[in-house]
Amino acid sequence: MYPQNPHPFQIQRFETCDSTNHRLLEAAEAGASNGLVYVTRQQLAGRGRRGRQWIASPGTSLTCSLLWVFPPDPARLQGLSLLVGLAVVRALETRAGAIRKPGITLGLKWPNDLLIRRSDGTDAKAGGILIESAMRRGVAGARELAVVIGIGLNCIPDTSVSDAVDYQPVGALSELFADPVTPDTVLQPILETLTQMLGDFAVTGFAPYAEAWNAHNLWQGQPVEIREDNKVLLQGRCEGVAVSGALRVSTPSSVEEVISGDVSLRRV
Repeated sequence: MYPQNPHPFQIQRFETCDSTNHRLLEAAEAGASNGLVYVTRQQLAGRGRRGRQWIASPGTSLTCSLLWVFPPDPARLQGLSLLVGLAVVRALETRAGAIRKPGITLGLKWPNDLLIRRSDGTDAKAGGILIESAMRRGVAGARELAVVIGIGLNCIPDTSVSDAVDYQPVGALSELFADPVTPDTVLQPILETLTQMLGDFAVTGFAPYAEAWNAHNLWQGQPVEIREDNKVLLQGRCEGVAVSGALRVSTPSSVEEVISGDVSLRRV
């Protein structure tokens, strides 16, 4: 039996740390309990997908990691980063008392990005997700998969972050709302939404969430290409994700499914 309590998190805060994912993964391997959350004001060695550095500004970005325990079957985690992205979007859409600005949309990009679409139609990255895991022995001696879910969100615009990223526009959640958005105001609703959805995911997998994810896919129906090490592997139209979490790309001859998280998705 694996934890199903909808709100089991215990939050530990740091003023500074190298990486919340790295530190929490070490704690997980040492036996830390399900629902432990590490949050830091300043992250010195944040990591993103494909070995990139995650750049965040102290006090303006949410940098946190959540530990969640699953059965010892890594294949059952397919689509987890998609689920986490959807949970973040849902939590932000339902913030109590929040007033949305017109003409600006928060959405998703496969496999782990949160994007803001501005009123001029441009997309800017406002957040990302990094999933890491370790197999371990539980309290009763059975094997279990300890998964660390890292979330980075730009809450307040900061030129030091946008100036340091030259490969894509950088956005912030404050662009979406008329009221102030800070790391502290978004942490609790995100954790509450995420832990409820993780309890369901442990039982059902990603399939029940595929339609909802596609509804928030900002690149749905857009011409895209799949790249690996600057080599174009596939071009076509983005058809969202399958129930497995694989990206679907239609070409003149077929619909291809892309599973690997080591490739990059770009709009043509």
